[in-house]
Amino acid sequence: MKTLSRHVVLVTALAVTACAPQSAEQPDTRAEDEVAIRDAVEQWSASAQAKDADAFASFYADEGRLMVEDALDTQGRDAIREGMAGMMQDPNFDLSFGPDEVVVARAGDIAYETGTYTLTLTGEDGEAATEEGHYLVVWEKQADGQWKVAVDVPVSDPPGE
Repeated sequence: MKTLSRHVVLVTALAVTACAPQSAEQPDTRAEDEVAIRDAVEQWSASAQAKDADAFASFYADEGRLMVEDALDTQGRDAIREGMAGMMQDPNFDLSFGPDEVVVARAGDIAYETGTYTLTLTGEDGEAATEEGHYLVVWEKQADGQWKVAVDVPVSDPPGE
C-alpha cells in the first residue's frame, strides 16, 4: 500500500507540475544588447585615445581580467587602471580598436566581441613602434544592466602581416 501511495503522490506531483503555468520566456534582447556593446566599445576606444586611464578601466568588471601576451594577467579594475595609466604616460602611446563581430548569448547575460586594434608605444630604439592585432573580449551584463568586460585578450599579429 505504501508503494501505491508513493506512486499516487508522484503522479499527482508530476501532473500538477505539468499543468502549472509556465513562466514566460524572457524577451530576446540580443539586438539591443549588441548595440549597447558596440556603443560601449566606441566610448572605450575613445577613452584610450584621450589617454584617460580612469575612463578606460571603468569598462571592466570589478574583477575583470586583461591577458596580454608575454606578461602576467592583470586582474581587477584598479590594477588595470594602474597598468594603463603607466602605458598612457608614454609620449607615443596611441591605442585604437573596434569590433568586427559581437555575439550575445540568448540569455542576454554574456557576450563576446572580436575585433582589431592598433597600439603605438615607444620602442627600444626610442622611436614610435606600432603593433596591430586582433582581440577577444568577453562581456558580462551586470545587475544594473550595464555591460562590463570580464576578460580582454589582445593578440598581436605576426610581424609582416
